[in-house]
Amino acid sequence: MASKFLQLIAGLVFTAITAQAQLHDVSITATRKKLDEQKTRGSMETITTQEIAYKVVVTSKAFKAIPELEVKYMIFYDDVQPGSKEKPEILHIKGKELLTNLENNRPVEFETKPIKLTKSQLDGNVYWTSGASAKAKDSVSGLWFRAYSGGKIIGEYAYPTTLPKKAEFKE
Repeated sequence: MASKFLQLIAGLVFTAITAQAQLHDVSITATRKKLDEQKTRGSMETITTQEIAYKVVVTSKAFKAIPELEVKYMIFYDDVQPGSKEKPEILHIKGKELLTNLENNRPVEFETKPIKLTKSQLDGNVYWTSGASAKAKDSVSGLWFRAYSGGKIIGEYAYPTTLPKKAEFKE
């Protein structure tokens, strides 16, 4: 009786692990990469423009090769306007990458489209008449990747993890 109970428990644990593995057949990681940076000096401020992209690593966790994997992504960023006290506008870029013959545990890399982020800094003793901060800096506020095979989502990565509750993934 005890051995049948243990077999049942072992079968349930295996089923739970298998079900979870099917939800996440790929793992996705993203690392920020600086492509270019330029500083310009105006009469009262310094403006720094930085071009960045993300190096994305996709690794299959499936037991068999995935013949075709489409990775779609959205990168959200805050566009801060110098001299404005308004909340920054949240913009995004979209992209996709087609990966073929993804072998088990063999990472495949690609790079996202570049994004230009701007930072503005007023000189000392110079102030905006609006009372806005002397510093204004664009920043990335979220990354969202989805991996599709055969039209079904088989992997997803969102940073921060609350991003899917705040935004909508646009195909």
